[in-house]
Amino acid sequence: MPALIIEISSPSTARKDKLLKFNKYEKAGVREYWIVEPENKLVSVFTLQENKSYGRPEVYAEEHTIKAGAIHVSLHSAFEIDLNSVFV
Repeated sequence: MPALIIEISSPSTARKDKLLKFNKYEKAGVREYWIVEPENKLVSVFTLQENKSYGRPEVYAEEHTIKAGAIHVSLHSAFEIDLNSVFV
């Protein structure tokens, strides 16, 4: 099972991404599940908690940078994404 899954969501797939896939990935133990919403320029980061469920997501907008350690990106200490470069 992968440690990180990133979904690029659209209005036509949002229901599937936020319900079906969310529950499937949580049950399977995927450590992080990101839902990227290009139309809204948002990224929701769900991190698997000690109780084996996803907690409340951290939500980032285009003006944010997602950094390991500073937030819930637990996969690699040098990991960083400037969302301005994603939502062009």
